[in-house]
Formats: sequence, C-alpha cells, structure tokens
Amino acid sequence: MPSYCPFCGTPAPDETRFCMKCGRERPAAPVAPPQPAAPPPPAAAPPAGSPPPGVPPFAAGPGSPPPPGYAPMPAAPPGPSPLGLFFGRVVRGDWAGSLKAALWPTGLIVALAVALAMPRYGQGDEDYVGWSDRLRIALAMLLQAVGGGFEVRDATPGGMNSGGYRGGSAYGGSYGDFGSGGQGHVTLSLIPLTVTVLWIGALILGARAVRRQGDGLEAAVRISVVAAAAVLVLGLYAQPEVDGVEVHSSPVLAALIALLIALVTTGAVLQRDVAAQWLARRPAAQSLVRAAGTAVRALAAVLLLCALVGFISYANVDDVSGRDLLVALPLLPNIALLVLSVSWGGTVDYDLSGQADVFGSGGEHGALGLGDLGDELGGWAVTGALATGLVCALVVGLLAARRSADRREQVTAGGLFLFGYLALTEMCGLSAEVSGGVSELAGRGNMEVAPSVADALLFGLLWVGCAVLVAPYLLRLTGRGGGPGGGPGGGLGGGPTQGATPMYPPGQSPYGPPPGTPPAPGPYNPPPGSTPPPGATPPPGPYDPSAGMTAAPEAYAPPTGTPPGPYIPAQATAPAPEPRRRRPALVWGATLVAALVLGGGATAGVIALVDRHNDDPGTSDTKNTKNTKNTEDTENTENTTSTEDSGAEPAQERVGDHAVPTVPDGYRLVSDTAGFAFAVPDLWERQGEENHRVTYSRSAGHAELEVGVVRDAPYTSYENFKALEKTADADRKGYQQIQLTANTFQGRQGARWEYTYEKGGVTIHAIDQSYIAEDGTEYAIHVTERDVEWVDAREVFDTILSTWMLNDVD
Repeated sequence: MPSYCPFCGTPAPDETRFCMKCGRERPAAPVAPPQPAAPPPPAAAPPAGSPPPGVPPFAAGPGSPPPPGYAPMPAAPPGPSPLGLFFGRVVRGDWAGSLKAALWPTGLIVALAVALAMPRYGQGDEDYVGWSDRLRIALAMLLQAVGGGFEVRDATPGGMNSGGYRGGSAYGGSYGDFGSGGQGHVTLSLIPLTVTVLWIGALILGARAVRRQGDGLEAAVRISVVAAAAVLVLGLYAQPEVDGVEVHSSPVLAALIALLIALVTTGAVLQRDVAAQWLARRPAAQSLVRAAGTAVRALAAVLLLCALVGFISYANVDDVSGRDLLVALPLLPNIALLVLSVSWGGTVDYDLSGQADVFGSGGEHGALGLGDLGDELGGWAVTGALATGLVCALVVGLLAARRSADRREQVTAGGLFLFGYLALTEMCGLSAEVSGGVSELAGRGNMEVAPSVADALLFGLLWVGCAVLVAPYLLRLTGRGGGPGGGPGGGLGGGPTQGATPMYPPGQSPYGPPPGTPPAPGPYNPPPGSTPPPGATPPPGPYDPSAGMTAAPEAYAPPTGTPPGPYIPAQATAPAPEPRRRRPALVWGATLVAALVLGGGATAGVIALVDRHNDDPGTSDTKNTKNTKNTEDTENTENTTSTEDSGAEPAQERVGDHAVPTVPDGYRLVSDTAGFAFAVPDLWERQGEENHRVTYSRSAGHAELEVGVVRDAPYTSYENFKALEKTADADRKGYQQIQLTANTFQGRQGARWEYTYEKGGVTIHAIDQSYIAEDGTEYAIHVTERDVEWVDAREVFDTILSTWMLNDVD
C-alpha cells in the first residue's frame, strides 16, 4: 500500500526511504504488533495407495507417477565387449608383417606345384595338357594337404566331349581318357602328408619372425586369415577345364581347414612364453605337454627312418623313373606309415568294388603283409622289415626313457605316440570313387588302399608297450642312465628325487645331532646402522641369487699344483675293488637279439593264430586257448632267460664314500672343491668362486648355474626365499613369481623358488632349489636362462638335481 511524503505529499511505496520528488528522508512507518496465526485447517485423509508423508511420489515405489517436469537421466552407452576389443586390435594391427609371415606357406605350395608341373607325364610331342593346366591340377592335388578335395567332372551338358587326349596327373595316376563318354564324376582322396608337414613348418617360421616383434594372439588371427585367404585364392585358381572336363578342388573347405590349422599353429608359437608360465604353475599339465613333445619327436624319428627305407626300396624297383621318384616325394610320410605297419606285423588292405573301367567288374578284397612280402622277395625282406620295426620300437622307448621325468610320463609319451600313429594311419590311405561317366571313363565303383587301423592298434600296443617297458632297463645295462629327472635308477624311480638314497657324510645321522648337543653359536648380527666392534668379522649373509648377476664372471684359471683327490675315509685302508662293467656292445647285441626274438615271435604267433582262425572257423576254443598259453609260456621263458643273461647291476664309479649316479649322454660328472658333485653339460666349465657362490656356464650361451654355500645358516631355506622376495620387485624389473614353496630335497627340508624378470628388454627365467644339509650348511642350486630357451635349461636343472651329492671335499 503506498504512503505519502509528509513534506510534499508525493505518494511512494512504503519501502522507499527518500522522497522521489523533494529528496528528503521519509520517516519510518510504524510497525504493527504481531497477530497470532490462524490454526491450519484439518488435513484430509490421504487416498489409498499414496506414499507416506515426506516421501516423494516418484520414490514411493513402482507405479507411482513422477513429479511434474521430472525427466529420467539417460543411461550411459554400453562399452565394447572384450571380444570386440580383441577384434579391434586385430583390425588395427600390423597387416604387413602378417602378410610376410603368410607368404612362407603360400610360397611353399606354389613352388611345389611348379616343380610338379614341369614334367610332361608321357604326353609326347603333343602337349594336350599345357603347363598352366598341369600347374592348376598340381595345385588341386597339393591343396588336399590342408583339407581340399580333388574331383573330376564332365562339363559337357550332353556328356560328349570334342577331341580326345590322354594325360597323367601330377601324382602319376591317370586323370581320364578325354574322349567321349557319359556324364558323372571321379573323386580322388589322397592327403600328401609331406606337404602338410612342410606347410605347418613354414607357418612356424613365419610366426617366429612375428614373435620377435612382440605380437600376440592378434597376430595369430591375422596370419591365419591371410594364409586361409591365400589357400582360397589358390583353390579357386586350381579348377581348370580341359576339353570339356573340369577339376574341382573344394576351395572353401580347404580355406576353413587351413584357417583352423593356422590358428592352432601360430597361436602355439606366439603364445609360447605365456603357455610356459601357465604350465609352470601346473606340474600335471607340464608333464603332459612334455610327454606330447617326446611323442612328436619319436613319431618324427620313426617316420623319417621308415620313409628312408621305403623310398630306397621304391627306387630299387624296376621301371621306376626319376619322374616317379619326384611324385613320391610329397607322399613320403604316407609311404613311411605303410612300411611301419608292415614292419610291425600289420597289413595293408585293398578293397575294389563295383563296375568301372579302371577297377574291373565285381569286387576284390585282400591284404598285404609279412607273408606276402616273404613270398615275393624272400626271407631276407621279412628279416629286414622286422629289424626296421624293432629299431623303430627302440627309438620310441629310448626317447621316452631319456626325456621323461618318471615312469608315468614315459607311459604317457608312449600312449600319445600310439595315438598319433593311429591318427596318421587313418589319414594316409588312398581312395577313389567313380560315379557315372567322365569322358571315356564310365561305370560305378570304389577303390581303397590303406593300412589296417585295427592291426596298427594291436601291434602298436605290443611293440610300443614292450619298448617303453624295456628301454629304461637297457639304459641301465649300458650305464647311460634314464634321462633328466630319472634318478640313479635309470628312469625307474618315481621322479627326480624318488628312488634315490640320500647321502650323508660319514659319522653323521640323517636325523640331526644327538640329544643334549648344544646348539651351534649364532653369527654376530649387529643392529641396523651400527658398526661391529674392532676385530669382529660378520659371517656371510643369506644367499642372494640376484647378487652379482649383472657382472660377467671372471674366466676360470685352473689351480696350480696337484688337484685334490676324492674323499677317502680315514679308517679305510684301501678302496674297494670296482665290480666289472659289462661291455656295452655285448649288452646291446644281446638285447637286440632278445627283443627281435620276442617281438618277431609274438608277431608271428599272432599272425599264425589269425590265419588259422580264418582258415578253419570251426577250430575249438580249447585249442586256441592251449596255443595261446603255450605262446605265453614260451615268451615268459625267453624273457626270464634274457633277464638272467643280462647279469647284475652295471658297475658304478665312486666319489668319496658315495656311489656315482648314472650320468646321461651329453653330461659329465664334476666334483667341486666346495664340497659337492653333480652332472653338468659337457661344454660347461667352472668359471670361478666369489662371495661363497660357485659359477658354472659355457662360453657361448646365456644359461648359467650358481651354487651358493652358506655355512651354519641361521634360517630355513623357505624363510630365506620369503625374505628375498620382499625386495625382488625393487631388485628385478618386471618380477613375476611362478612358484615359491617349501619342499623336501634328498630327505632334508628345502624350498623351490621359480620366477621371471626383465633384463635389457629380455625375459629371464630363473629357478632355485635350496636346502640345508645335516651339518647346517645351506646349498642353493640356481639356474638362469632366457625364457625363450628355458626348455633346455630346465633339463639341465633337473639333471643337476638328480645327480647332486655331497662329496666331503674341502
């Protein structure tokens, strides 16, 4: 309500202090006394279902209406999934490097096809099938190595072709008389395993070049995609049409199988370091992978030997030309599997059925084995085949015994070898199918030539089982040991430390000092920051494997004078005479003869029983049981005689008062003046001793062995490792623990520490086994090597542990 100025009467709002006309200050308006507020009206009862007082309607629960003007906040957009991120890295990666890696297998296929397309295959002066067509046919044949097909179809709608010529395929077989005939197709299935092996090897070479750049699984996908795309392009090109006859190579199927093989191969190569760390934490899986590696090596060695035998035998056949030998090269593993199947007593089955120009009419089924080989080539051929099978079995058994840590791993390696052998036997055969007519080739029928998988399983179990059983004993008889981690028992113990007897110094008990013996005085340990009193020399501290790793060890200089000899107890008047060692040549000869008799006799017995059963189906079960029992009794008698003739345990040398364990091939036993002995590789030498650490290594290489010696250690090995690990992150860049556990080593409490770290951009793998001997001395066996070369270094470490002993040399 407006008020008036008392001086000029001009109206103005009550809150105006000065008059807007005369400018004088207006007097303040009197303030009315406060009036009591009227009571609020009674609130109406809230409707049913409304929220309680003080709760916003939109927060009362589901179904409540939002307040006026309320708008929900927009949800954050979802981020990419891990799979999307992975494929994003694949797309944005180095495609140029992946293309270079994929050029290796692609160039291999093209080079082999060019070589196979060079001969004219008996066409004479008239080149009906030109060089480019022969190249495309050869590509179609070679792409079967990665899952492709080979099918010949009649491309003429009416089934009649113009002209006529005869040609040969790149593998020496007829691919059709191209004249007139009905409509149909001819399918040939033959996997050239040589090409498969070479293609995988070329992939490995390309992937290794990419791995040096630090790429991972993304590069594996890129390489696989490029390699599969190259197979697809080659497959599309390898479909020529020659005078109304066309060849189909199944390019899409070949590309898919090539993609799968490439993913597995390149992923294994590029993720090798990651897989090694994963396996290091899982001993069971690591043992399985080691056994698989042994099986692959044994399978490669056996197939190489059988391929050589088969190729030489094929080259000595009459009317075999150089072109035929060239065609046989892509099929060498196939030939090797046929040779191995026959050498172990199996058969090569053939089955012809239907009515076709190349198969004839009706059906024919048969098998070729040792009996047919003897009928055609004589008894010496059978003897040679059995000798080949014997050598192959011994190769499998010896590799399993030498490379396995225990008996279980040997059996696993033998089982995996047998599995691989059966898988390849299933793949190595030849099959063809004719349906309808292609050119002048007409009819309908099937042909199949392949080793018998059932025979391969039966005789494979016999030969491989016997080889795995006998090989460790054979190594013991020759004094060559049972491999890394096999222990003095030649691989017959349960592991690296099982089956070996702990060795203790004379006069000491493995259970510690006698009761009542005062504890050894502890070392002087001044508080941090203080100095020891004059004349006090602190003892050496706990062994630290990281100390001195950056500096190269000094060159080893042999000491002057007479080297110390082995420890001889004072009460001994003369060393005990060594038992006479059996001659290795005699042992090997007797073992080979016994194995040949056992394997050949068992094979001949099984074949005779099978033939007798086939010739006389009515033979009673009692007679078969009697024959089987007689065969088993003969085998048991021969086995007993062979075991008795082999003699006693091989002679062993001695170091000090302890028997020397069996040393594997490529290693030698060293007796160190620091008080211990073990086996090291032949090329390793003692580099010197510094700060109570003895170093062994070789001049060329990065692997190194350090043995730390701490007298009267005032701690346990596990406590020492835990204390050292607290500063590992600061001392070693990129430190990653693989394992740190307490264990028992040669009956004494110890600890195992395994880890990796970075040094100069290279990943270093280290492992340390420490334990405290009976006299209170701590021995720490520490091996380091680049992580990419860790497999060989781990073998050295296991061999050192299996041959370690104290020799009491001061």
